[in-house]
Amino acid sequence: MYYIFGDIHGNLVKLRNIYTEIQPLINNDDTLVFLGDYIDRGKYSYEVIDFLIDISEKHSSIFLKGNHEDMFLKYQSGNNPENFLMNGGSETLKSYKKNTGSTSSIPFSHQYFFENLKLYHETEEFVAVHAGLNPKINSIEDQSGHDLIWIRDYFFRSGVRWKKTVIFGHTPCSILHGKLKEIYIDETANIIGIDTGACYGGLLTCLRWPDKKLFQG
Repeated sequence: MYYIFGDIHGNLVKLRNIYTEIQPLINNDDTLVFLGDYIDRGKYSYEVIDFLIDISEKHSSIFLKGNHEDMFLKYQSGNNPENFLMNGGSETLKSYKKNTGSTSSIPFSHQYFFENLKLYHETEEFVAVHAGLNPKINSIEDQSGHDLIWIRDYFFRSGVRWKKTVIFGHTPCSILHGKLKEIYIDETANIIGIDTGACYGGLLTCLRWPDKKLFQG
């Protein structure tokens, strides 16, 4: 089975609560998939990354890149730092300063984590991706990195039906169907959105595949 997590955004308590619930259920051949946006907006970005690294040492885990990790990496290289700071990055810097004494002191394990995030994960039945897919591009290998972590309406309003279920985060479900705490399922398009607004007073969601059982915290 796969346990697929939506956007965390520095919400350590919600992440811990879900993990505590599912940990006894995880078997050796199960895989945890995280859709990105681990940092920013919430107060505990440093602690969330630490927690995820610890999880990766216990279970088969796949970590995807979100647009917030993309902004953070660009911020580190001096590329458009205002964009990162205006989108919750200041909370991430506060978290790192609290834990390391400096906003620029990133532990090697954390830096390695950020620099080795994947853009998507594909199985025979589903594609897990942070933001979505460009409907004009048939092969996932040909999708641009920018679309995979940034696309919105052009993906989920396209009217295209995907052969494999596309499971995505990035866009809060409240934008998709007006319900912040409920996942978004479009059976016609064969897509599932699981960003249930953890950083906006909503919930953190974990979707188990293939039975589609939900765990929320």
